[in-house]
Amino acid sequence: MKKEIKYIEQLDGLRFLAIAGVMISHFVHFENSLLQRFPFGHGVNLFFVISGFLITTILLRNKEEIEIGESSLSKVIKNFYVKRTLRIFPIYYLTIFFLYFINFQNTRDVFGWVATYTTNIYLSLDKPYIGSFNHLWSLAAEEQFYLIWPLLILLTPKRLLAAFIYSTITLSVLFKIILFVTVGWTTAINAFTLSCGDALGLGALIGYWMLYDKSKLDFINKNHWLLGSSAAIFAFFMIFPRPSEVVVMIFGNTLFSIFAFFVVARAAEDKFKGCAKSLLENKAISHLGKISYGIYLYHFFMPDLYNYLAEHSEYIKTLKENKNVFYMIVAILIAQLSWTIIEKPINSLKKRFN
Repeated sequence: MKKEIKYIEQLDGLRFLAIAGVMISHFVHFENSLLQRFPFGHGVNLFFVISGFLITTILLRNKEEIEIGESSLSKVIKNFYVKRTLRIFPIYYLTIFFLYFINFQNTRDVFGWVATYTTNIYLSLDKPYIGSFNHLWSLAAEEQFYLIWPLLILLTPKRLLAAFIYSTITLSVLFKIILFVTVGWTTAINAFTLSCGDALGLGALIGYWMLYDKSKLDFINKNHWLLGSSAAIFAFFMIFPRPSEVVVMIFGNTLFSIFAFFVVARAAEDKFKGCAKSLLENKAISHLGKISYGIYLYHFFMPDLYNYLAEHSEYIKTLKENKNVFYMIVAILIAQLSWTIIEKPINSLKKRFN
């Protein structure tokens, strides 16, 4: 078994599409009714499926190394958490500590939630609107996944892994149904950690099939109608005149995650061809996908930055009609600086923990 995961260029293209969708959902207001209903923000679930796939693939290969004596559980766990820490923590904590220092909005009131990666739990408790930290819920959910998932994957016997992953997906969906039936609509249906288990679990399933059950992965990638059908079902319930708002509230993220499952499964083997391949492997788009973590982290603070600059610059005020473009461009520029100055040099340290 190969010890290193090959670089999958098409996944960076998908990351770009995910962050583009999130920014559109936050910044662009459409007049068209269909576009108004299109849940661009579900790009977050695409991120979840990609994360579930990559993290689980890494862990399963590490698990193989442990079983043949090439590594140990303690070493694998240490290396995993160190690498995740180097990738995620630096710009996250630099950002929130800076905002704490300048006393930005309600930073000091919600700092405990933000600093402990529990903003998704804050939202799940239906507490007052958390302001410009609202988008950090998905980073919190992923961080909690990174905290728990390695131990579960590494300690679960190989013969039970498939059942465990299927159970994670099923429990996530059942949890959403139970929440809706018992308390009605609540943010926890989307934001709580277990609520995200369907998307993360579907990504994990791709990794499992790639290593242990390749025939299933080959089947879904050969049968293009599966991808098309999942897109059609999602569009039917989420975009066109909705036959059931209950389905939207409970299963919206799940339906998109199933569609994302087929998309990521195809991209994971570089199976997209033609225009899709050209788009996903475009150098500029691929690079934006690489820095998408920074774009996501910074983008929701851009309206606040614009308002501050507009108070001190007549030129910035003239951009009012195009301020959504300003938000996106400046978020990308800041993310690029962040990548060049902070993230890339720190990421290079991960090589010491292979």
